[in-house]
Amino acid sequence: MSSEESDIDPSWWAEAFANSDDDGPRRVVELASMRIADLAKAAPADSLQRAVLIALHLATSSMLRPEDWDEPFKPMMVWDGKRSALPDDLDEAQLDLLRRTLPLVEQRPMRARLADVLWMANRADHAMLGLAIDTYRAASLDPDEWHRNGHAEWQRAIELARRRGRAELARLQEISEALHARILSGDRSDGFVLCDMSDMLKRCASMDPPERTALAAKFVELAAAAADDDKARLARHLERAAQQWLASVDDQQGVHASLERVADLYVAEADERLASDSGAAIAADHFLEKAIATLRTLPRSYRIEHGHDHRLRELRQRLEDSRELALESMMRISTGPIDLTEAVTETRRRVSGLAKLEALVAMATIYPLTDVARARAHAEELAEGSLRHLLGNVTYSSDGRKVASSDGAVDHAEAAIQSDMSRNLQISTGIAVTGFIIPAHEVVTFEQRYNLGFLQRVCAESPLVPSGHEDLWARGLRHGLNGDFASAAVVLVPQIEQLIRGVLKRRGVHTLFVDAYGVESEKSLPSLLSMPETAQILGESLQFELQAMLVEQNGPNLRHNAAHGLLNDAQAWSASSVYVWWLCLKLVVVPLWNMTQPAEDEASDVADSPATSGSGSDTPPGS
Repeated sequence: MSSEESDIDPSWWAEAFANSDDDGPRRVVELASMRIADLAKAAPADSLQRAVLIALHLATSSMLRPEDWDEPFKPMMVWDGKRSALPDDLDEAQLDLLRRTLPLVEQRPMRARLADVLWMANRADHAMLGLAIDTYRAASLDPDEWHRNGHAEWQRAIELARRRGRAELARLQEISEALHARILSGDRSDGFVLCDMSDMLKRCASMDPPERTALAAKFVELAAAAADDDKARLARHLERAAQQWLASVDDQQGVHASLERVADLYVAEADERLASDSGAAIAADHFLEKAIATLRTLPRSYRIEHGHDHRLRELRQRLEDSRELALESMMRISTGPIDLTEAVTETRRRVSGLAKLEALVAMATIYPLTDVARARAHAEELAEGSLRHLLGNVTYSSDGRKVASSDGAVDHAEAAIQSDMSRNLQISTGIAVTGFIIPAHEVVTFEQRYNLGFLQRVCAESPLVPSGHEDLWARGLRHGLNGDFASAAVVLVPQIEQLIRGVLKRRGVHTLFVDAYGVESEKSLPSLLSMPETAQILGESLQFELQAMLVEQNGPNLRHNAAHGLLNDAQAWSASSVYVWWLCLKLVVVPLWNMTQPAEDEASDVADSPATSGSGSDTPPGS
């Protein structure tokens, strides 16, 4: 130990890590950083102790986002144009102080973070890079530690090693071998951890075909065990992991057999729900739709050879029967209104302390969709005795274009009412975002960490997300969860059209337009939303809000603006963008929540979803 290091006492920050095992699922480094900040305030002014603690706080207070190579450290909080501390705030003197402190740090998570921060400050320091990689990958691969720190730290280790290239091939191979061995030694009690590891393993050093085949066989074995334990959702994700490894060795027969098993799992869950009490038909509907979609991914020749086309016809008939039962079991959900003056406090209470998926559902149902009948009655009441509709109105876009107008004629009263309803929604959107969605978002994202893999699994299971679009939906939702609503709007708004098209097609609705020459084209989003079948399937509340937010000229018109490059900074960060992201979250997680509820709870349907408020149903009918 050098004389400079001997002046630094590790006991200065040791208290910040005391009883860290009692912190539950919270991240060790970020939580310790808050305690270090308190210790710094208590340290003598202008002392070396305070200087060291301040530097440690600046280096560790940010959140690690390993998937973002350019900015892997994100501020813990952002508010009113300000943010919490980042490693970029460290000056040269503080960086030098951290270099002196690092050899004395015994706590592995903080040691890894400091090495990473110091390497980011001087990327020519390859020894520091190696220390960061080795310390990150020293995190335990047990499920508890994986959820707490391990997932992000192993992912960061892989990214650091991959980016350096040949110089880190040995470390990358060691990481690959460790993950490979951990998966092969795993069992069904590891749950989704093995799926996360499988995703990481594909990014590491290449493996021989026998190793890939062994992984596929292991995931098939684990899926069978999970199915025997009535963990159908886990079994399906394990089967999907197996499919990826089978495809990597071009075992198409194995992939097809796995897809068959996934479809069987969906059908089995549908049977289980239908055998339960009333209300289960709604969930059975979702499972049957997923089974049909899964079987349709099989090549037609394979389906014919194995009799799956006949099975598809049977499942479609069952789906029709299930929908009839669902209509009989549907119920209207309503609760008392929430006083807006207490909205933020009440919202925070409702979404706090929940599990990951439950928290998303709570946020997605924290505010009711528009009661269209009530909105119409309100617009008509305002129109009574008023000359405003006789005078007409004009709507201009932010760049001065005239995008909508009404001449005020009595014959156009219906259009005027619709216009007022759309405008009133914009007002309520601001209330919803400010009083409900943003407060819920702040609590949920503070208490939970939603990595891309988790959201991809949610989207893969959701009955409304189109096949082949799961990753885009997951990334769009993740942008919003990270507070980047502009990027979320750019990704998700175009995806809504295909989601609605897919829902209509699954219900047998013709979505093609045939011109005079017999050429078939898919109908655009405005046409799809204006179809009466859309209101019947999605519900008039959701249809109205999607129309008003996405395609109405006198509304935000987000679909048109995003598609044609007219979405400016102000609109991209507006309440409308936040609200549309929230609608997308609702479309993904609420139907999935209904699917995953225990059979005995199905009768209450959305009433069992956390944090519903207001009047009207928050679930798209038939979703």
